[in-house]
Amino acid sequence: MQHETRRRTVIFLDIDGVLQPPASQTRFKHDLEKLRRFLADELDDPRYLDIDKYDLGAIYHDWDRDAVERLRKLCEDFGAEIVISSDWRLRKSISLLKVYFRVHDLHGHVTDKTSEGAGAPHYRAGEVKDYLDSHPEIERFVIIDDGYRKEFDELFPEHFVHTGYRMEADDEMRARQILSGHAAQANRPWPPTRQTLHWA
Repeated sequence: MQHETRRRTVIFLDIDGVLQPPASQTRFKHDLEKLRRFLADELDDPRYLDIDKYDLGAIYHDWDRDAVERLRKLCEDFGAEIVISSDWRLRKSISLLKVYFRVHDLHGHVTDKTSEGAGAPHYRAGEVKDYLDSHPEIERFVIIDDGYRKEFDELFPEHFVHTGYRMEADDEMRARQILSGHAAQANRPWPPTRQTLHWA
């Protein structure tokens, strides 16, 4: 008896410019060693004592609370997983990234990260393409990023949400339209198939 492959809904997530506004630097005004101890105690996890204190400070103090809640609602309402495409993934294991996202109780949604080094001409968009090529079980997806606009618009014009500073309400609405199928072009079927995604 064959088992049906689980279909996945995925949010490819950048962090800087999506959850963390570029100008948000309040972490430097706080005692970050104290924050380490607080999180280790509050979350009953000694790993926080060894994590880069500036990363923890950014996550706790500088990630925009409204943007975090918009991401949470997308995950909950669509049963979506988070695949980290941000530079935050570099040289970090998925288990460490989960520890990071646990600060905002989002760790249960974080399942994977894209690979590194797609290079020109598509850079991060190429890394997302490589991930999709390797995971045909992904049925629906949205990419949320404040950069690589030309590359994402070229490869994924129907699946890309470009943020300007952080994920705003209209960005969340666009992501909802994409994940629900209402943002696809009229002449293309939804959900997309490998035949309707025209890789460059």
